[in-house]
Amino acid sequence: MYYEDLSPYDYGMTKYKNALNIGWLDRGRFFFEGDFPEKEEVLRKLNAKEIENRYRGFHGCPFCDPYEKKDNSTWIIKDRNGNGEYIVHGNGKTYAAPTLVTHYIEAHNYLPPKEFIDAVINE
Repeated sequence: MYYEDLSPYDYGMTKYKNALNIGWLDRGRFFFEGDFPEKEEVLRKLNAKEIENRYRGFHGCPFCDPYEKKDNSTWIIKDRNGNGEYIVHGNGKTYAAPTLVTHYIEAHNYLPPKEFIDAVINE
């Protein structure tokens, strides 16, 4: 599922009006990459947040192979799935990010918009 960063959110959340999308990435779609000084703090704060808008089922990372070889004959499914959203308030705005956003930052070098980074840190 792909939505451009800072585009209006309309996936399913009705509790917060005028929310903006953050981190809805997919294969074949451009996203900014890079390190940022606040990365560890952003990851810590997002991972500590309550997950909102949980959905049935899971959305897997579109960039990772979903399987990992455990030994010569056994494959296991990697736990790189999300089924909810992080809601962040800041800068007078509300942001909706899939729970996979932390994985995207850590594993795929996703660089969220600065205003989202600031909102997470200051929330």
